[in-house]
Amino acid sequence: MHSLRLLRATLIVFLLIFLSACGGGDEVTVNPNDPVEPEPSGLIITNANGLQTSLDEGNFAINAPGQIVASDTEITYEKLVLDETNQAKNIISDIHTLTPDTLQLSSPMTVTIKIPDDYVLGGQLTIARLSGDSWSSITNSTVSQGFVSAQVNQLGSYAIEMQRTVAFSDVGPTCDANATEQSVRFVHVADMHSRFGYQEQYFSRIKAYYKKALSESPHTLFTDGGDDYEKGTVAEQISQGLASDETVKLMAFDLRVLGNHDYAWGPEKLLEFSQDDNAIVLASNTRFEGENSQNFGGVDFAKVQVGCITLGVFGMTSVPWDELDEPIEDDPIPDFIKQFKMSWKWQQIAQSIVSQYRDDVDYMIMLSHLGKGTDVEIATNVPGIDLVLGGHTHGGEDFIELDNNALIIQPDFYARGVTDLNLVFNTANKALSRYDYQHVDTRTSIEPDEETKLAIDEIMGRYAPDADTEIAISENYPSDFEVAGITALATKHSSSINAALLNPELVQKRWTPGTVTQEDFHKAFYVERQPSNTPGFNSLYQVTVTGTDLNTMIASQPDWFVLKPEEIQVTTNYNVALFKGAALNPDLFFSSVTFNDVKPIAEAWWLLDQYARFRTTQCLHLDTDTQLNACQDVANITIWNFDDPTNPLAPDFGPSVLNYFDPENDGWGPEDTRYETTTALDIADLTDGPSGVMAFTDHSPTEGFKIELNTPANGDFASDGMVSDYTLIMDLYWPSKDSDSYRAIIQTETVDYLEDDADIFIDPSGGYGEATLKSGYFGDTKPETWHRVAFVFYTAPKNGVFEVYIDGELAGVKEFGEIDQRWALNKAVLLFTDNGYETVPGYLNALLYAGRAMTRGEIKSMGAAQQKLTFEQPMRVLNQTIERHYKAAPAIKTNLWIEQRNKFFGNGSQSVNN
Repeated sequence: MHSLRLLRATLIVFLLIFLSACGGGDEVTVNPNDPVEPEPSGLIITNANGLQTSLDEGNFAINAPGQIVASDTEITYEKLVLDETNQAKNIISDIHTLTPDTLQLSSPMTVTIKIPDDYVLGGQLTIARLSGDSWSSITNSTVSQGFVSAQVNQLGSYAIEMQRTVAFSDVGPTCDANATEQSVRFVHVADMHSRFGYQEQYFSRIKAYYKKALSESPHTLFTDGGDDYEKGTVAEQISQGLASDETVKLMAFDLRVLGNHDYAWGPEKLLEFSQDDNAIVLASNTRFEGENSQNFGGVDFAKVQVGCITLGVFGMTSVPWDELDEPIEDDPIPDFIKQFKMSWKWQQIAQSIVSQYRDDVDYMIMLSHLGKGTDVEIATNVPGIDLVLGGHTHGGEDFIELDNNALIIQPDFYARGVTDLNLVFNTANKALSRYDYQHVDTRTSIEPDEETKLAIDEIMGRYAPDADTEIAISENYPSDFEVAGITALATKHSSSINAALLNPELVQKRWTPGTVTQEDFHKAFYVERQPSNTPGFNSLYQVTVTGTDLNTMIASQPDWFVLKPEEIQVTTNYNVALFKGAALNPDLFFSSVTFNDVKPIAEAWWLLDQYARFRTTQCLHLDTDTQLNACQDVANITIWNFDDPTNPLAPDFGPSVLNYFDPENDGWGPEDTRYETTTALDIADLTDGPSGVMAFTDHSPTEGFKIELNTPANGDFASDGMVSDYTLIMDLYWPSKDSDSYRAIIQTETVDYLEDDADIFIDPSGGYGEATLKSGYFGDTKPETWHRVAFVFYTAPKNGVFEVYIDGELAGVKEFGEIDQRWALNKAVLLFTDNGYETVPGYLNALLYAGRAMTRGEIKSMGAAQQKLTFEQPMRVLNQTIERHYKAAPAIKTNLWIEQRNKFFGNGSQSVNN
């Protein structure tokens, strides 16, 4: 779409307040072009030893080796204070003159000049030599620790020169000279944070929207407001950033800016990330000080020709964050990583760039990763900024038009939304005539782009093949405090700690009962490598303290989870696990305690991953010592396929009993229910052909079907004789007639059923669920279509949930803790009945009831609706899967125990609670 060229552009500085001379306050400004007889300085370059000296209070240094002059040679030194004339020529330092300038050196010497302390304007810095009235940059210049150095072959006048890197690009068709108006459209996103591996397919949906916009408006730019790394898929952690780099470049943005999280993986990865064959990468407050400036693809400014309109674009990056997950805003603010010098004087940089380039462009844009508040401040105070395409705020989408007509956009974050801005320009005077703005929800409004989806699937398969594979089973819905406790056990399992003190507030997302994956562990503790290129702020560290100090620490944080020996000996040393922030800042968390031997252990998600694999090999749930269902028999599972019209309600196997619900004994069931083939009923066959099915009618509150469970009580309400955790699976077909109504599916109340609504419905949109306080309906099924619908319940007094699966795939989880005793089963459950007559006729091909919660993998193995619903206990499959997990475990931290321990249930002496 566009071609990319880089060049060096000169800086025109018009405000002296931005740059100050390094000389004394009362010095007279001297024009270096005026002839001045220099005073002898007593400097001698000797033939034997050369000359090594520091001048001007350390602001200028010479390092001349021996043998560069034929004989000892006296030279003179003079400093000229920077004046306006040379400021306008990009010079930012005082001018240091060595004479005689006719002296030729036989080999180079090094001159070094200090960067002024108050220099803030960014750009690339080099040593330059004065030749007549102009300055010539010395290409071998290097920048290090606040100084610029270069090797030179002759004496003369030297200073530091600043050059801005500028990129040029062409987007869309060339200018139509006959057009009176032209639009420039922006599809803008920011803070996508590696959410490409998610089931929702956010990135491929965004790419689809951009492609559609481009087909409608050929002058469309695809822009990214930064923070493409961290807090998303575990694939980034396993690949150490490579997966995110590949995926962002796959998106093929036109313009993107570096965000604070994009420095996470260190200098080498950032250099790679800045090199983009498609996008211009903006980094206007970043200066690369490595050996070869060409390795850094970030530029200070871009001119983008979009048809008849010339856009000017510059980009800003926000401050770093620390191990306490807080922004560092007090001076001195450090750089993110070595070799990349940052300037935090955003407004001065913006003013300088606008002053230099405003007359060269029609419309000036700041691509910002500074956040809404700073964007508003800069756009208000720097005249000439027309548009801010923002990021960093994480506050949802926002649109602001200032009194000076500048537009400020903040898109949604985590790739959940797309901002679409269309600007219409008058081609005669290049003025903005009007604009249209809309926010589009990625999750609901866009179909995925298949090409992008397949490419991302390949990246996920290459870097994280087990990201969504069942690693362990959680029996309950652990609280934040309980997740912290499991993390403590996981840390003890993989390290030498004998105590842990963990803040549950650092748990970012709890996993729900059932299948737990690598992605679930990473969601519990998203990695944010703060400070950049160090372990995540919620990684685990080990510290060594005495028993006395350990007791003090425990008393200081009474709300944290504590793992400790039964008796703490006051004089004994203990290795204690802490989250990073507490480990590195004991004075903020513990009274008068100091740590010895502070060292990182591993990221929290990785420790949970390793511990979960171990628990599964021991046939135990992740969070309890209850045996996994996959290691038990199938006596609590019953299946009906309705293939025998002479005895239609008899199960294929299993202990539970299905009957008509007929408390009034009026015999409605056999009369109103038909058992015939799909062909005879003139409805769609199953995917593998015709099948015998049940045709049920609309039921009154005293009609329906009743399953007598005949399975033991379990879970949180077992003491009340109730089945708390269970599964129901149905192959359902709804006619189009009445499909716009709510239809009852499951009714758990079997005694006071006339006083109680059904508990699970299908809604008019085809979703299954229950409209409780914070939940809705899941899935998007269609009438006149067979669907295998599964409901998995984990009822509990406080943290109950249910899951809905459509055709083997998870459609949604009700995870807000409302699924309590109302949804537990007391000896029976009713189907297709409701006290309010919310029932309609439909068809049932197969039915399964399990007196336990089936796992995600088990339900997936049964697939979509087919002639027969069958199930095999997958214990062997589970063992084979976990064996593969061990072989494919991410190589983040060496764990020889994995290779040495006995596989699968063979190590009876191994503690399962370590």
